[in-house]
Amino acid sequence: MADDTKFDIAVIGGGPAGLSATLTGRIRNKSIALFEHLDFSQKLQKAHLVDNYLGLPEVTGKGLMQHFAGHALAHRPKLIKEKVLNIFPGDKMFTLLTPANTYEVRAIVLATGVVSTLLFAGEREFLGRGVSYCATCDGRMFEGRDVAVISYTQEGEHETAFLGELCRNVYYLPQYKGDFSNFRAPIKVIFAKPKAIAGDGQVEKLVTDQEELKVHGVFIMRQSDPVENLLPGLELDGEVIKVNRDMSTNIPGVFAAGDCTGKPWQIAKATGEGLVAMLSAITYIDK
Repeated sequence: MADDTKFDIAVIGGGPAGLSATLTGRIRNKSIALFEHLDFSQKLQKAHLVDNYLGLPEVTGKGLMQHFAGHALAHRPKLIKEKVLNIFPGDKMFTLLTPANTYEVRAIVLATGVVSTLLFAGEREFLGRGVSYCATCDGRMFEGRDVAVISYTQEGEHETAFLGELCRNVYYLPQYKGDFSNFRAPIKVIFAKPKAIAGDGQVEKLVTDQEELKVHGVFIMRQSDPVENLLPGLELDGEVIKVNRDMSTNIPGVFAAGDCTGKPWQIAKATGEGLVAMLSAITYIDK
């Protein structure tokens, strides 16, 4: 497939599992789209020392990540630095939606890391009725109105700056440490813990541990969104994706690997699962 928006297989996530899957797919001569918008596994890069990855004793987490990324990218997958917001299964292709583009693939390997399914009270109920995961996509709906942004990554700062050009008031609730002195009105930084989203049919307020903010919209920026929002109908086992021995999920053509499939949260387990998931995905599309 030569089209820049059509690929054999999409790998979502650039940690050890995703990079292992990507490498295997390219070695098997498939066109691979690697969706990685967080500069590869930040969790692994923070590890001071990794001493249980076979063959590479006493390597730093950052060093190991550089080995992984360098090896996988040398085989020239298409690296797409965009966050996948939604996956829509089709007849023979899956459609992937990002804030900027739409892509089509024949199979998917989910390698999204630890999946948090702990949603805020009201989050699921108000999805599409004031709750959004993408300011670029939905920001214009709130032009001249008041919104809140709950962000777990610095990526949220860019989205908030965009909302600041559109909205009357923007309340930014960072759930991480950083320097927020560059923000100017109408953006107001609030250091509070979000508790619930409430309203009557539409979002009307965000309840925090300090105050209630009257808003028309709430944008939530996590490192990875809950998978049930990414791909509705995907079967979970508690808080992780339920997989079979071949890393297949309950949705034909969708495979999962790494921390998102559960413990043990170890690098060797993730790379092994990435390999198996990709081989299974290749078997699936070759049929």
